[in-house]
Amino acid sequence: MNSPQVVLYGINSVTDTLLQSYPDAIFATTQGGGTYNDKPILSLEALSAQYNTPGIQIIICSMFVDDIVNALVEHGFSLSAIYFYNITHCKVLSCENTIRKSGDTEQTLHVVYDMKVNLPCYDALSFAAVAEAERIKRKLKYIHFYMLSANPGGNKLSFDANYTEDDRSWRIANIVKPIFESLPSYIGCSDIINRADLNPTMAGKLNLFPEDILTTQAGVAHGLLKLEEYYKDGIPMPELKVQPAAASMVQTLLDHCHAQNKKLVTLTLRNTPTHPERNTPVGPWVEFLQSLDTDTYFPVLLRDTSECLNATPLSQLAFEVPAATISFALRIALYDAAYINLSSSGGPSFAYYFLKGCSSIRYSPIDDNHFATARNTLETAGFKIGEEQFFAQNGLHQIPFEVETFESIQQAFNHQCQMLECNTNDV
Repeated sequence: MNSPQVVLYGINSVTDTLLQSYPDAIFATTQGGGTYNDKPILSLEALSAQYNTPGIQIIICSMFVDDIVNALVEHGFSLSAIYFYNITHCKVLSCENTIRKSGDTEQTLHVVYDMKVNLPCYDALSFAAVAEAERIKRKLKYIHFYMLSANPGGNKLSFDANYTEDDRSWRIANIVKPIFESLPSYIGCSDIINRADLNPTMAGKLNLFPEDILTTQAGVAHGLLKLEEYYKDGIPMPELKVQPAAASMVQTLLDHCHAQNKKLVTLTLRNTPTHPERNTPVGPWVEFLQSLDTDTYFPVLLRDTSECLNATPLSQLAFEVPAATISFALRIALYDAAYINLSSSGGPSFAYYFLKGCSSIRYSPIDDNHFATARNTLETAGFKIGEEQFFAQNGLHQIPFEVETFESIQQAFNHQCQMLECNTNDV
């Protein structure tokens, strides 16, 4: 079989590199003219007239890949014949296999995250799941999010009622937006600085959500109750996408720790300066780690973000991954790879329920002495105490509504292992 005729499009140091692999290559640039390596440099017009044949392979040696590919296609070249040199990985890649999401507005759900009613916290997980369910319902391809500031603009006053401006900005950048970016349909996120700019920004956009956002000028803090409506209508549970780069980092961790043949177990703890009465009782978890067979299991500890750089390890028996408490992408890659995920009640571990096949034990103790953990609060949010939770359908999950003790953790862990073993045998 004859090798394809190769065209190196663009003259620069990349061309010099590729010439070693393709010594018989033809040279071309958009304007053409002159010579390179004692061969004429063809223009796009001349290239199209002389070499637009089935056996041609064009390799772009330029950073202006988009412009050149579009020009080549407009001149009749097949996209399957066009490649480019990726300067990051030093590889020749196919243009056909690297097309970006189009951002076609007719195929995009434009979702407004109203910061007046939605806090910059892990509650964004439920909101994102609702947005994804709505996208699926409308049979659209993409979601574009808009962060609508609580600032009314004009002469009206606005206050930092829950978080300081610095805290809010940090949380939006490190919690909310990374959650949105983890949806497979995510295509972008834009900021609307003043509410007065909402209508001009969204004017003419098709497929808005919430649908009445422009007429009411108010968003909704959508959560589990709304998500359950979609579930009852047959919409599948939305899923988060684990980034390949993050998954690769997790594999590197396992390789470096010689844990390839061990079962990964993650432990996510809560220990924040806000509402310290809700923080994790550390003692039972340390006792559990001490009881864990480390020849079989590889325990990884995700401490609270506020103390992720604490130089004193919680336990010498668990490997701590501070990066995963800052990077949501790395966090869910660990959760996705784990045999069992363990958690003391906290927002980050709610991601378990949006990872296909995820296995977890997530403690969510009921305490009527605190508004955030009162039975009424949990039930109003959509939890069904004493029943199977509709959102825990993508894998094997336990949600003990009690304060963790060593005995309860060990019992739940053993039960989880039994369920996983039965699940494996059923496959």
